[in-house]
Amino acid sequence: MNQADAATHERVYRSIRGSILSGDVLPGQKLVATRIAREHAASITPVREALYRLAGEGMVVIAPAGFHVVPDSRTMFLDMLDLSQKLLVIGIQRWRIDGTVFADPYRQEGDVSAEMAVICLENVLAHLFAATRNKAIIAWGRNAGERLRRIRLVQCRISRSSRRECMTFHALALQGDLARLRRQILAHHRRMMAMIDYQFGEQDE
Repeated sequence: MNQADAATHERVYRSIRGSILSGDVLPGQKLVATRIAREHAASITPVREALYRLAGEGMVVIAPAGFHVVPDSRTMFLDMLDLSQKLLVIGIQRWRIDGTVFADPYRQEGDVSAEMAVICLENVLAHLFAATRNKAIIAWGRNAGERLRRIRLVQCRISRSSRRECMTFHALALQGDLARLRRQILAHHRRMMAMIDYQFGEQDE
C-alpha cells in the first residue's frame, strides 16, 4: 500500500469505526464498499483494507453478501464480559501501583454525571488491561470497552448506585486496594450480565 493509500485507509478506517461506535451505523447494517469509497472520495482498495481491518477487530463480519456490522447480541456481550473479567483479574495480579497514574482530576462533591462516572471506570480498566503488558489484550480491552460503553452509560443514567460504583473503582485504584478492586470487578461484571439479560431477554436461546 503506497503512502497516499495508507493515509486514506487510516482516515476511512477511523470514520467507519467511529460511526459504528456512535451508533450512526446500526448493528447488522451492510457496509457497501463502493458507497463508502464515494462518500470518502477514496479508491476501493483502502476502503476494503479498512473493512478487513475492522473485521479483524471483530466489529465487522464478512458474509457472502458483503461486509456487515456485527449484530449486537446477548451471547456476544456475555462472552465479552466473561473474557473481560478474566483478563482484568490477570491485570490486577500484575499491576504495580504508581501513585502518579491516578492523579485525581475527577474528585467532585456529591453526585457525578453518567459520562464522568463511566470515564472514571474506563480509566481504571484501561490501566488494568495495560498491566498485562500484552499488546493483544490491551487492544482487545480497548475495543471491548468501546462496545460496552453504551450499556454502562445506560446503567449510570438510570442508577445513582451505578455511578457510585464507577467512582468506587476509581477510589480503590487511588488507594491501591487491589483485593477490594478485584471483588468490585467481579460484582460489576455480574451486574452488567444481569443488565444484558434484561435488555436482550431470551432472544438468543
